[in-house]
Amino acid sequence: MNRRNVVLETISGKKNRKLNDYPFSKALLSGGTWAFHQEGLTLRAGLDVPEEAARTIVEINEKVESDIVWPGSGYHNLLVEALGGSIKFRPQGNIDVIAPLLSCAKDLDKIEIDSLDKNIWISAVRQMVETANELVGKEYLVGTSSWGPFTLAGQFLGVEKLMIGLYKDKASIHALMEFSSEVCFQYLAPAVARGASILSIAEPTASGDLISLGHFEEFVAPYLAKVNERLKQLGTVMTLHICGNITDRLPVIPHLGVDLLSVDYKVSLEYAKKILDNKVALAGNVNPMILRDGSIEEIVSAVRHCLAEGGNNGKFILMPGCDIPPSVPLENIQRFLSVEFEKNN
Repeated sequence: MNRRNVVLETISGKKNRKLNDYPFSKALLSGGTWAFHQEGLTLRAGLDVPEEAARTIVEINEKVESDIVWPGSGYHNLLVEALGGSIKFRPQGNIDVIAPLLSCAKDLDKIEIDSLDKNIWISAVRQMVETANELVGKEYLVGTSSWGPFTLAGQFLGVEKLMIGLYKDKASIHALMEFSSEVCFQYLAPAVARGASILSIAEPTASGDLISLGHFEEFVAPYLAKVNERLKQLGTVMTLHICGNITDRLPVIPHLGVDLLSVDYKVSLEYAKKILDNKVALAGNVNPMILRDGSIEEIVSAVRHCLAEGGNNGKFILMPGCDIPPSVPLENIQRFLSVEFEKNN
């Protein structure tokens, strides 16, 4: 069975894969910036050569044998630039926002979402998805990713202003959330037509480390659910990753239209598995810092702990607990994604 089908069957629960079943699903979460770094390519340079960038991601993916290939990951903040804000490319690493799109939420009327499709960098990202799918889409599951509506709202307005608005100007923040939800959809929908069979929405600003459960239920959940529903109508699988501790909002996840939840290393896989009750597939959650700085023995131990907590009773994919830093050694990822096959160790 090819790796694409293993992932899809794991997520759907079509086959109840146990911890000792072969093959067992394993994948990176995003990892585009990391993959480029292995070949000395930067995010900025990749936009000028999207087909070469896609080949780089595919080649690195084949070396580590991740079941999911993520072309276009790392480029989430291009949306700020495409709509009129300012960004800065790091020499190595992701993209920083240096000037938000909006000075206040009431400036929304000035923004034209249609400009996304005219942006040459976003066109390049979509080309990466198409090329990767042409190269390996029959064997691996090809996907791409974006910030979710709430995190986009923070990037557009500024996170501090967003947090203040949750208390002092709810109406304007709800209007902003409608806008950012539409941006999220308009950015990701064309990727499905280009071959993205799985989409990942990242909502780090919606973490339990940053906002309350009440704010999550009011300002995050309804908009995530709406975006997920629209994208799933296009025939794609939806993944959600929220950084930090989201234990208190796990009961909300099955109501968001999510097929796969990727959790941070701060979340107990055992508890998440219990709460989700196989209504949503679970992925995670080895600490990326262990993958970067740990010994091989520490990496193996961390993987085995994750498999023991989350790997039984089906619908589980081994992943890092977040996107991995560019400096993680290639051999560490190769070891991370090969541990599961050594059942007797």
